[in-house]
Amino acid sequence: MRNLKLAATGAAAIAALAVAAPANATIFEYGMTDGSVLTINTDTSTGTWVGSDINAVFTSDDFATFTGGANPTFSSILTSLDGTRLINGQLVTDNPKNIDTTHPQKLIGWGDRFNLWAWWGDPIIGGDYVRSIDSYSATEVPAPGMFGLFAMALALLGFGRFRRGGAARRPKAVKQAGLVPAAA
Repeated sequence: MRNLKLAATGAAAIAALAVAAPANATIFEYGMTDGSVLTINTDTSTGTWVGSDINAVFTSDDFATFTGGANPTFSSILTSLDGTRLINGQLVTDNPKNIDTTHPQKLIGWGDRFNLWAWWGDPIIGGDYVRSIDSYSATEVPAPGMFGLFAMALALLGFGRFRRGGAARRPKAVKQAGLVPAAA
């Protein structure tokens, strides 16, 4: 009866994790006409935009539902934006001025373009970073939750085998010498 309860508990835990964790995630990569690369990871809800005049890292809960495509229509409010941009020979950081009122930082995709909508510099010397899409790829990757499910399944199988082992697990020397422990 105890083994049945253990098996049922383990199965319930695995089922809960399977429902809670996505089966896979996608990493979308957009090569832009200026040579920069925009990457969006749906599992970690992060993005990067790296090029000769930008090096930015950002997050948004909306990235978890990003569906990609060669011509995406998408708008997400960023929960963080860090990095630098080269504007008129000057390396500047993002400026969070008015992010809670009139100018929240966003990543916007429409047609063949993306716009990193933010203020740059202090004082502000630049705004939107708009680039056209040149190439697009999507890579499906297993979500870390699936690895956790696999590890849990292996652990439960090993634990069940350990619990059932009994005499079969005793070292050969103990069996041969007839040194079997007294029953409790």
